[in-house]
Amino acid sequence: MSETARYSSESNEYYTPRWIVEPARKTLGAFDLDPASCDEANAWIKAARIFTYEDDGFVRPWWGHVFLNPPGGLSDDQQRLVKRKCREEGTCGLPIGHTHEGVGSSQKKWWFKLAREYGSGNVKAAIFVCFSVELLQTTQVETPTGLHIPLDFHICYPSRRVSYVKPGGSADGQSPHASCLVLLAGRGTDYAERFASSFAPLGRVV
Repeated sequence: MSETARYSSESNEYYTPRWIVEPARKTLGAFDLDPASCDEANAWIKAARIFTYEDDGFVRPWWGHVFLNPPGGLSDDQQRLVKRKCREEGTCGLPIGHTHEGVGSSQKKWWFKLAREYGSGNVKAAIFVCFSVELLQTTQVETPTGLHIPLDFHICYPSRRVSYVKPGGSADGQSPHASCLVLLAGRGTDYAERFASSFAPLGRVV
């Protein structure tokens, strides 16, 4: 998972802290799948199945109860990380002078992948870790036909800035953006009730 970035195109591997994972577990019960993970992060997320960077979970089918902290930064149409000045310096691993096609927000791409799997019925319910609330704005633009955006669901806005966990366990990966947690499940369902009660201690749930 050497190229997975959680919220910065220059940073790799930022995991979800336990104080977010545990309310998510209370909401969904056991996690069937974490499609953007690694063995270290799954030590406390405890999904029954994970996809690592090498597995390329973006192109695989998803199912059941999903917990997703998506790769961040920018990616191309092959989900390769696009780094600053990578064309001039080759910092993304491709030869100098290369080009990337279909460059865009990785977080947004993974949201719509999840929304597509949820809309098809493959995913029963999910928690999406949104490491930049900008997603709430950008998903309103060029929305794929028939897919949900985060604002269609219950959202928790933590009252404090989230410090994500770096490899090795240090909690110093503080995001420069405000985060939120999104529940993909129908309003009025048991999931929605558990989400509201479990996440209320973290911040405002709307």
